[in-house]
Amino acid sequence: MTRTGWLVSHHSFSFGGFQDPARLGYRDLRVLNEDHVIPGAGFAEHGHRDMEIVTLVLSGALEHRDSLGSGSIIRPGEAQLLSAGTGIRHSERNHSEDEALHFLQIWILPSSKGGAARYQQVQIDQRETRERFTVIGSETGGENALRLKQDVRLLLTSCSADEVRSLEVTPDRAGFLQIVSGLVSLEGERLAAGDGLEFLAGEVQQLQALSDCQLLLFDLA
Repeated sequence: MTRTGWLVSHHSFSFGGFQDPARLGYRDLRVLNEDHVIPGAGFAEHGHRDMEIVTLVLSGALEHRDSLGSGSIIRPGEAQLLSAGTGIRHSERNHSEDEALHFLQIWILPSSKGGAARYQQVQIDQRETRERFTVIGSETGGENALRLKQDVRLLLTSCSADEVRSLEVTPDRAGFLQIVSGLVSLEGERLAAGDGLEFLAGEVQQLQALSDCQLLLFDLA
């Protein structure tokens, strides 16, 4: 965990001052951070290259500006992608002066280095995510899905207590499940918000929600 005067960040994998040789990422998933930013604060302009950076706002509003000229506000129900390519600079801050910002930031290794940097922002289909795991990012993208430069699928669902969801990933691939909010039962074990699970295709069949919850699933080559 990273804690400063304006930021609390929980790291699923090694990041910044938190370094664990056994936790350097999972397949092409390199970073999964859960960040809390106080009102009016944020990350000053900094650079990235050769990384697919996905942001999901859970509460509040994130203000984004970058060297491509993109400037936007990302709110819950939207997904943002910075495909850094040969290089991009950007800043991120809490858009509100009185409400805290809570978001996930995900870094995925691209299938190839270089290429032009690219920005994308999409509206997530909330109705569909309440019924099933819904693709919000993939190599092919779509109207409501980010187009990633990697053979990976990001799937999101929201469910109520006692609902069941199937954990299906492509055969011969791997899955990573992040409990974004709520509590679930999986193979007799309870997982709560902030917990993550690595598994291979076929190892895990389904889970049951023990409360209202939101879940993020990675289907990884």
